[in-house]
Amino acid sequence: MFAAHNRWSSVMLLILLSLFFLVSGCVSTENGAKGSGKMQSNTLTVKGRVQKVSLGDGILVVAPLNGDHITLKVTEKTPVTGGSMKEVEKLRPVRVTYTVEGKQNIAVSIELLPQGSCG
Repeated sequence: MFAAHNRWSSVMLLILLSLFFLVSGCVSTENGAKGSGKMQSNTLTVKGRVQKVSLGDGILVVAPLNGDHITLKVTEKTPVTGGSMKEVEKLRPVRVTYTVEGKQNIAVSIELLPQGSCG
């Protein structure tokens, strides 16, 4: 009886953990990680949710899961994959590759992530 109860508890724990990760959508974080090998060596990547976007001011603020908000310089010509610059809106999950030039973070590319993904 004890072995069956212990096995049942283990199965329930696995189910609950699986549900947690499905609901949160978190698979991995890349906050402040170096870019991939195909990017320039001085690029960084941030994955999070958009907190502010103002094309008029050229500003995009992204909040990663862990860490401080990152303010990025963008233009209407900044490449966007998975959609268009018009779809970059507050609370949208994104992955932004950027470079640091002086005291500014310059967005090199923006990837729109599916709603519900980690960010």
